[in-house]
Amino acid sequence: MGPVAPVYVGRQSETDRLRMLAHRAAAGHGTAVLVEGEPGIGKTTLLDHLAADCAALGMRVLRGTAEDLEQRLPFAAIAACLGIGAATTDPDLVRVSGLLRGEEAFAQRLAAANHEFVLTEAILDLFDEWFARGPVAVLLDDAQWADRQSVVVLHRLGRGIEQQPLLLVVATRSAPRADVVDALERSLVSRGGRLLELAPLAPDDVLALTRDLLTADPGPRLAQLVATAGGNPMYVTELLAELAEKGALAREDGRVELVWDTDELAEGWVPPPLAELIVQRLGFLAPPVRDTLQTAAVFGRTVDLMELAEVLDRPVSELSEVAVAAVEAGVLTDTGTRLEFRQPLIREALIARVPPTVRAALHQRALRRVATGGERVGVERVAEHLLAGDALDARMTDWLTETADTLTVRAPAQAVTLLRRALDTAPDAARPRLRLQLIRALLWQGLHADAERLARVALAEGGDPAQEGALYWLLVQACYRRGRLRESLAAIDDALERAPLTEVERGRFHGFAAVCLCFLVRFDEARTAALRAVELGEATGDARTAGIGDFALALTYVVDGDLERAMAADDRAIAALAEGVQPDLQVDPYTLRGLCLMELDRLPDADRALATAIAANRDTGGAYLPIAHTLRARLLYLSGRWDDALIECEIGLDSPDLLGSAVRLRGIADLIAVHRGGAAPAAVGDAGYAHHSSRWARALTLESQQGPAAAFELLAPAWERAHGLEPRALVYRVCTDLARLAVAAGRPERARALADDIDALPAAHLRPSMAATARLCRGLADGDADLLLAAAADFQRAGWPLYEAGAYENAAEVLARRERPAQARQALDRALEIYGRLEAAADIARAEARLRQAGVRRGVRGPRKRPKHGWEALTETEQRVAALVAEGLSNPDIAAQLFLSRRTVQSHVSSILGKLQVTSRVELAVRAAERSAAQP
Repeated sequence: MGPVAPVYVGRQSETDRLRMLAHRAAAGHGTAVLVEGEPGIGKTTLLDHLAADCAALGMRVLRGTAEDLEQRLPFAAIAACLGIGAATTDPDLVRVSGLLRGEEAFAQRLAAANHEFVLTEAILDLFDEWFARGPVAVLLDDAQWADRQSVVVLHRLGRGIEQQPLLLVVATRSAPRADVVDALERSLVSRGGRLLELAPLAPDDVLALTRDLLTADPGPRLAQLVATAGGNPMYVTELLAELAEKGALAREDGRVELVWDTDELAEGWVPPPLAELIVQRLGFLAPPVRDTLQTAAVFGRTVDLMELAEVLDRPVSELSEVAVAAVEAGVLTDTGTRLEFRQPLIREALIARVPPTVRAALHQRALRRVATGGERVGVERVAEHLLAGDALDARMTDWLTETADTLTVRAPAQAVTLLRRALDTAPDAARPRLRLQLIRALLWQGLHADAERLARVALAEGGDPAQEGALYWLLVQACYRRGRLRESLAAIDDALERAPLTEVERGRFHGFAAVCLCFLVRFDEARTAALRAVELGEATGDARTAGIGDFALALTYVVDGDLERAMAADDRAIAALAEGVQPDLQVDPYTLRGLCLMELDRLPDADRALATAIAANRDTGGAYLPIAHTLRARLLYLSGRWDDALIECEIGLDSPDLLGSAVRLRGIADLIAVHRGGAAPAAVGDAGYAHHSSRWARALTLESQQGPAAAFELLAPAWERAHGLEPRALVYRVCTDLARLAVAAGRPERARALADDIDALPAAHLRPSMAATARLCRGLADGDADLLLAAAADFQRAGWPLYEAGAYENAAEVLARRERPAQARQALDRALEIYGRLEAAADIARAEARLRQAGVRRGVRGPRKRPKHGWEALTETEQRVAALVAEGLSNPDIAAQLFLSRRTVQSHVSSILGKLQVTSRVELAVRAAERSAAQP
């Protein structure tokens, strides 16, 4: 009998279930499925049938397989699904493909984490574009070998899957597998994903499989033997193939029965384990085919005939014949775009027959061939051979030196390992350049301590004077990224004193020193360094040097409260850095512009500036991304768009946070939660609050528990200790609550002192919100209702509704105590109406209690709460997003129109679906059309 072809039986229930989910996804109800099972249980075959079903539904099918040799290669698994390779020409994939190749990564990104963030966002943008065109199926096999970055992409896809026409199916061995795959399973299941465990085939299904494979019923002895296969379809298939090769199967009376040449063989033969059985069956392949496949197996699951031809020094035509034979034997499969081993177990069995020394020799031979393969052979492929081979020779060291930057971006872990190995054996002449590249690779991978140590060693040993400036710059970066700003400044001083720097390099060192000095709250020194950077930048014609100097100058003006001069300096920085900001300069004039505009109470302008900053940082992985999200969350909090602010906090917390913005984001979320009657942050010691916003939120809760005096004592340090990058000119917002607590605690003089302090701040008269805060503090201290009502009007002009409501609440109490009940009730009603819009339940309760004590009660009808469901439940932003979704726009398109990020739009869409109680964008569009038709 000839080779036995694989067939598919016994999985009708699983097939039907997946087909149903595919239909739902095609209709806009996305879902995720994790298929688990032991090797050979049928996961790959199940995906084969599912892919055909999805294609028949008109879905875009993205099928890929993770490989064990690529677990350290970022985005390898998802790139396989996307079909990205060296010859990618699909215009949809141009940007993602370029990012995977690391094009201009060092010029635009700070580190691997930032680059990975940009790549992840680009891939998700691409999926959003595809979702707008039609349903998508992502089918990943052998996910137990998926790289961490691909798993993150799958996790992110799973987050918003319910609102997209997406079927995400991940097939994996039950064990062993990486921890990140277990984390992915938990993530997807927590969001409604299904877990599909492929159990062994039932006995009747095993007999049906045997019958289909043999095209005849099995005899009793054969049926008894296949029953020992544990219900594993691959085991059954391989067992029958082995028996066929041994001549132990014969057709008798319309059935196929087990026969042996001798009774001894029949009695003594026991089916071996699956892996051993595969090895035995491979022994029946023709020796040339088997030997060629063993070599191919060493190089990975995918079989590259051109690479194999170069390694074996045989023509491709000859190897094509081998490939045809291997496909016919069921060892290889032709996917239509490439050849690959049909099952990982087959490849593993072949590799096991190759001694480790021979494998290393094969990789060395491959190196000599593929290292000159140009763009057809990626640097990561060459690196795989280098890692699996012996020590690097001079030729491969030269190759590594020339390609280090590209390899560092594409496979940072491999780059660091190889550069370290090369540095250990390199001749003295090659060491300086290798060491410089290794330091860059260590910084890129986030190994800052190692980078600092190696940079100091290199500078101490000396070497090429032309590299000293670069080495000092890397040392400065390493210290800075470790949070050791004083060491950064010391390194800058050493560089300026000892290294043979160009004037451009000197200017950039001065500019970077200015930034460090700002963060160290040494603003006079920072201004001196910044002015020197501007001077050198203008003298040399280096716009970037002048730009970093102007940015640092602007920052010093902001903390001084001189926002007009800050804006002017920042505008110069934006103009100077128009071609882009080098990531290691650590500046972002767009985010600083947003801050200045917000502090000038120009909230719409600030919102647009921060949207620009977020988009720029998102596209480049900029370090200021979470700061831009923090400022935008603060703006949304001030302007009363609290649901939007919470989304901004959530997204900001998901961003790479190199500058410690998380505490500020959590503080804003804490404040919103407390105002809405939620839990406050846990009580800690006086010095234990990471940011004054969390202290503020805790103080508001403490007021209701222990009274205003205790709350005042907790909150007062937020104002009294304000300094540095968060001076009183930026922290004065706490004074409205601080003054109210002071007066309630019987200390009106403290409220009056607050008003005096605020009036003394620079340019207070130019900022409506600051003038309003001073009026409110003074009005509370003096019991002056007119001042409080004037403050309310000022806060309205500034666009701060919570503060406007607070001013009306305070005015209402003063008016009530002055026996002006009608005016008091009018002010109270205005306060409660605004609090109601904000859903500020805690503020409503406090205002009502204060006015009851003063003898004023509101009418029976309180502020109308926003419904929890239906169109009226949507915020203003959500209504705009819903309208654009109904028009068929993708999330990136909506983001571009509304100056939002794609993630923000995704969060809004999830909220909209929940409030309208629909489960897909399609249903949302139908509801919107019905609503539009019903309106006159």
